[in-house]
Amino acid sequence: MDKKQYSNPLGSQVLSLPSMVDEQVDYCFSDKVQQNIMTMAEAFDVRKIYITGCGDSIAAAGAMAPIIHKMAGVFQCQMVEPMDFTRFMPAGDIGIGEPNSPLVIGISAGGSTSRVVEAMRKANEMGAFTIALTNNGESAVAKEAKRSFVLNTPKMQNDFPGLRSYFASMVGLLAIACRLGRVRNVLPPGAEKVLADSLKEYVHAYAGVMDDMDTDMFELARTWKDFERFDFIGDDKELYSALFAMEKFIECTGILANYDDSENWCHVGYHIAAPETIGTIFFADACSADYGRLQETVRAALAIKRPVLVITNGDKKDFPEEARVVRIPAAKPGNEWMQPMMDYAPAALLAGYCCTLAGRKFFNEYDPIAGEYNGSGKYFAEGIRTMKNSEIKIFI
Repeated sequence: MDKKQYSNPLGSQVLSLPSMVDEQVDYCFSDKVQQNIMTMAEAFDVRKIYITGCGDSIAAAGAMAPIIHKMAGVFQCQMVEPMDFTRFMPAGDIGIGEPNSPLVIGISAGGSTSRVVEAMRKANEMGAFTIALTNNGESAVAKEAKRSFVLNTPKMQNDFPGLRSYFASMVGLLAIACRLGRVRNVLPPGAEKVLADSLKEYVHAYAGVMDDMDTDMFELARTWKDFERFDFIGDDKELYSALFAMEKFIECTGILANYDDSENWCHVGYHIAAPETIGTIFFADACSADYGRLQETVRAALAIKRPVLVITNGDKKDFPEEARVVRIPAAKPGNEWMQPMMDYAPAALLAGYCCTLAGRKFFNEYDPIAGEYNGSGKYFAEGIRTMKNSEIKIFI
């Protein structure tokens, strides 16, 4: 079976990341872009940061929030779901009262998502400082925010479902954190270059394993392509890689999926019927305090005959032979937080191949083999799929 016949836009994006990273990082960390993110006075004012967005964007926010908190030197940095921020968080809870604080970052690659527009407008009306992180400087989100950080992600034909944009969002968030940290003397002189070089080095490390990883995921997809249910499991920062991987599987294959942490899965997900029909993907960081718990959870899944894939920077021998284990490059000591920048790569490759090998369609509409939209059209009907045309209301 020729793997090339089943190549697809999602897999192509994954394979492109090592060659894309330099251009994306160099742009986001350039002096001109860094200085335009916030003035020194604005950066000094920030006490809290809230990051919001929908779909992939909320996964990027969750994965990067802890390191942004550390680098920026603020009292608080948290990912917040857009509905929570826009409809259920009053100004008193958000912490309005100081100039240019909190900083509210709204992520939207296309810039047209109603809820992110709403978040920017609400934050502005409350007196917060707003930054739109987007690839469309003329979009509604960009125009609503006080400052627009256009990521200028290198173009690629058929770059959907979004994956390069997800990577770019994380780079952009790090650029904002670096600007804040330098201005506030949390980070030393030259930190921008050190961080940029470290990001490049980590992503480049994948170049040497991408071909083998791609082949492994193609072979696994040949046995997993007909599964209709999947679980994605990770803890702490890896929980958001699990979320992103779940999103790609749903978009590519239309399957039913869930994501969870290792503890709750053992309490609840473990009991789902017909376990042998549920593809189960674990994200395991060998440097994290939860590694032992992940190993226990993998053994529990295998014991009930779950088909298991483990994505880890640890050793294959850390897991039973029945598990399919993909080893990913380990970040250097002190940079363990970088793992979510790339650890979703095997799962995304698997999602693309599960789609093409099973004759499925991206979003139930786009045939990646034929390269054409030949679905019913109902999945993208704007009157039904209310993402860009949802009514905006401001609750302060």
